[in-house]
Amino acid sequence: MLSACGSLLVGPAAGQDASFGCKVLLCSAATSPGWPSIPYCVPVMQTLFRILAKGGSWPNCPEARASGLGYEPYQACSAGQTPVLAGDDVGTALTETPHGNLCADLSKPRQDCSTDAGCRTRYPTTPRAMRSEPYFVDFVTANGAQRFYFSLQGY
Repeated sequence: MLSACGSLLVGPAAGQDASFGCKVLLCSAATSPGWPSIPYCVPVMQTLFRILAKGGSWPNCPEARASGLGYEPYQACSAGQTPVLAGDDVGTALTETPHGNLCADLSKPRQDCSTDAGCRTRYPTTPRAMRSEPYFVDFVTANGAQRFYFSLQGY
């Protein structure tokens, strides 16, 4: 595990002496294994999630800059597809937006014509998959930038 300063922990006291914000940073930065597999981190992260679920904010740690809490409910679209939000008629009136609930292949327009409505340009779309961990915080340490995804379900 890394200390908040980016160096290896020397002993168990180093992590236990950290402020709550730095404990959160250490645990959320753990990737292999992740925080659920580190007994020290489980109560720290559960406390954090309860605070966030009640409207609290991400705690501060002087060794890292953390963004505000973000929410990204959908997985990324496949390569070549663009996240879009459909208008009243799915496949037409698409609005490109990173928060759209559909993925569209904008390179494959097709014209649908009817006698009543005239012609409309349509694009093939697929629903975007939902994330199991839709909340995130970006933080920057001496080791670089990292995004930490998590869920508040059950807190």
